[in-house]
Amino acid sequence: MKNHSKVESRASIASEEECPSVCRPVDAEVADFRKAIRALAGKWKMEIMANLADGPRRFGDLGRCLPGITQHMLTAQLRELEGSGLLVRTAYAEVPPRVQYELTEAAYALRPLFTGILEWSKAYAVDLRKGDE
Repeated sequence: MKNHSKVESRASIASEEECPSVCRPVDAEVADFRKAIRALAGKWKMEIMANLADGPRRFGDLGRCLPGITQHMLTAQLRELEGSGLLVRTAYAEVPPRVQYELTEAAYALRPLFTGILEWSKAYAVDLRKGDE
């Protein structure tokens, strides 16, 4: 509760004169932000990316690392991550077929962001749990 009052007090301090329209994001920035969030949002995307952080993995390995995910959902999430440019799918011309998934440079560039989110979640864990009740 006390954290929310800090936000409210900061909001009440900033008036139109103190924060002109320059302070507000433009529509293009909001659209870019939404695109980025959409690329990362999904029940399994963070877990998939975490499992690929140490290097490439095959489809079956990923499925075993993510108990509860269906083959259909894993395929869909992998395709979305690939479409967003966050992972690369490599199919090898072998029998039986072998497919590997690997994070891209763009995905690895998110590491500092994920570290920051983890630190934030630890700092505000009590407040975050209140929303689950």
